Amino acid sequence: MKKINYGSFVCEISVDPDYMLLKHGLCDYERDTIAYAVERFFTRCRKAGKACTEESIQIRVAKGKAKRKHAFTYLAPAILMELPEGWVRVWGEVNAAGVEINKIEILKEHPCFAEYAA
Repeated sequence: MKKINYGSFVCEISVDPDYMLLKHGLCDYERDTIAYAVERFFTRCRKAGKACTEESIQIRVAKGKAKRKHAFTYLAPAILMELPEGWVRVWGEVNAAGVEINKIEILKEHPCFAEYAA
């Protein structure tokens, strides 16, 4: 579990130990290495860190139905996470504690080009 710092706000980023991993292509990295790379991406990517931290803070101070967690999907070039292949899609949720990653998919190419690859 790592911490995302944005200004004076802090939230935690964690990957569910039983997260779903989908690999399309040759990715020789172990599950824990991939999980670490995604955690590191969220802590180092200013835009993703800011968005997740702000949303987590809003959930913390909200009342009633607004306190519910929010699901998200990120699609980023694998090189930003120091992973092989072309793209990484990450599914997770933002809650009052921070960000929890539930599913990671490693893609050879951007999904919008996949239909033309056949």
